[in-house]
Order: sequence, then C-alpha cells, then structure tokens
Amino acid sequence: MKKLKVKKRQFKIKLRKKVLGHHAKGVIYDTENGMILAPIDDYTIGRYLGFKGGWNISEIKELLTYIQKDDTVYVLGTHIGTLLIPIGKQCKTIVGYEANPDTFGYVSKNVLINDLDNATLFNYAVGDEEKKISFLKNTLNSGGSKIKPKTDSYLYSHDNPDTIEVDMIRLDTHIKKENLPAPDCIIVDIEGAEYYALQGMQDILAGAKMLYIEYVPHHLKNVSGVSNKDFIDLIVPHFDKVRFVGKKKEMNISDSHEEFLTYLDALFAGETADDLLFTKG
Repeated sequence: MKKLKVKKRQFKIKLRKKVLGHHAKGVIYDTENGMILAPIDDYTIGRYLGFKGGWNISEIKELLTYIQKDDTVYVLGTHIGTLLIPIGKQCKTIVGYEANPDTFGYVSKNVLINDLDNATLFNYAVGDEEKKISFLKNTLNSGGSKIKPKTDSYLYSHDNPDTIEVDMIRLDTHIKKENLPAPDCIIVDIEGAEYYALQGMQDILAGAKMLYIEYVPHHLKNVSGVSNKDFIDLIVPHFDKVRFVGKKKEMNISDSHEEFLTYLDALFAGETADDLLFTKG
C-alpha cells in the first residue's frame, strides 16, 4: 500500500513537470506562512501550500504565544522556511540552520522574497561535534531529509534519496565562533538528530527560556538509536515544565521527571509522535 502511494505521488510530480516544463524547479505559493518558494518535486508540502494555503499554522500560533518581540529565536531544521518566515516577522532576531543544501537554497530565497532582514542562515547540520556526516536527501518529502539512520526503514528510503556528505557543527561552539546572540527560544525539527544536537547545545539550553522539539519514536529508535531516558536527560536539567502540544497535556518536571518519562514510554510503545514544548518558571 505504501509503495502504491509513492508511485501515485511520483506520477503526479511527472504530470506537474509536464505542465510547467522540465526546466521548472520550484513553485511560489501565496500562503499564511508568507510567500513560499517550494521544490517542484516535493509532493507533501506543495500539496498543502497549494490547496490549503498554509503549513502547520496551528503550530506557529502556539509558538507565538511564547515568543516576544525582543526575542532571539533559533530554528534548527528550517526546511524551506514555512516556520522561520512567519516567526521571524514576530521577533527581533532569527537564526536558522538547514543541513540539506538544496533546501537551504529555497529557505535563503524565501527570506529574500519576504524581506526578512533580521534572519541569519547557515547550511550546516547541528550535532554533537564538528565533522562530516552522511545525509539522506529526500525529494517527495524534502522535510524528511535526515542524517543517515543507524537502522534503515522504508519510511526514510521510499523515494530512493541520494546520500550526500554535509558539515555538522556543535551549536555551543558555533555560536561563540560566529559571535551570534544567545537564543531566548529554540525550535528543533531535525528528523531524528535531536539527540545529537542536544548534546552540543547544553550551554545555551541553560540560558534559553523555551525549547520546542519534535518527538518521534521511530526517529529515536532508528536514526539516533537512543532511549527516551537518554533523550530527556539532556533536557530536564534546564527546564521546569513540559507541554505535549498535540495531546494538550502539561507536566511539572522541576521536582521529578518520572511521570514525564512514564508518559513518553507510553507514546514510544504506541509509536505516537508529538511536539514537546519546554519552559522555565
């Protein structure tokens, strides 16, 4: 069934190219996220932007209740900028990191199209050290591009992604090297590399007021190969509360994180993803 879906999507992309011409590389959509240039091959986000007029609008509205006008916001995994663009319009400074060189080209152009002059972008993967890493460059869902998983899955390789080499940086070190402002808020969506990124940003987590991070069980298990405890041990020392955005559930984790870990284990067992929003005070 999954293979049939992929073939249908690939067929629709071929039709789109036939209509627009084989020299067409992207499509500009006028959306709630802003004017967004998206890859013509990306069926997933293109369909939403074209027919729905927006991408993850409820997520953006949720985040903007925590982000203030004078905040510095870091986005790790910008993709083409559907989140970075609208949030950048509502904060003082926004810094984005995107590992996929093709996608980086799109987010860079979308910053220009939307006259976002407070944005600084870097074409790096974010992890635990400075090194070269293997990276899967997906096409049908370019937002699913990721560091090469420890355990492969059809979820990651269904569109036969190219494997390329990209540069990884350690965020604590990179901020000092580039003399960047420390983040007030950090948004992380890097398709399973969250564990590595957290290892390399312990200094800035201590000063950040908010962390918004994707939690996907199969990413933890297959991409980084770590447990829930490994994951949260890098977060809970820095924050007091967590909100499960999808489940609309909140917990106090300042005294004990046993309840938090138990709940995550239940999500893990049920292969249930959610977005976690951590705050202080």
